[in-house]
Amino acid sequence: MTPKKPDKPKEPALAPTTMAKAPEAPKPATAPTAQPQPANKQQTTIAKLKEGWAARGIDLGRLIEKADGKFILLLLPNFPECKVGPSGGLEVALPSYPNAYDAAINGDTLLAKLMARQAKKAAGSTPAPAPSKPQPAPAAKQETPAVRKARKDAALEAALA
Repeated sequence: MTPKKPDKPKEPALAPTTMAKAPEAPKPATAPTAQPQPANKQQTTIAKLKEGWAARGIDLGRLIEKADGKFILLLLPNFPECKVGPSGGLEVALPSYPNAYDAAINGDTLLAKLMARQAKKAAGSTPAPAPSKPQPAPAAKQETPAVRKARKDAALEAALA
């Protein structure tokens, strides 16, 4: 067996000392950039749409913003109605579109295509004119097998009698 080492005497725990911290110097305030920020998500979406329409050369003087409860309707001539929700969501009055923002920006072309499809569909649904050829006379009524057999039997009976 190996001899046991003597334990070192434990040192008493030191009381925590509190040092007074020097007050930190205030950081210099950075000047915020002077960019006009829209009030909320709804206004942000409207601003993006206006920028997109302006980039396409659309006259925004004819734009009508109409409050409809919590929604804002954007109305432009020859464009579908665009509805902007309070959370910035966008809904375009077209039957289907992959991206609402692109559908709103290019709404005039999409609406023209839709109107052309509807006009073509309406023109195709008119009844065709009556044919000029007269209808053939209805064919003789088809005989059932039972009627044919009865007729043959009657002819045979007449021949035997």
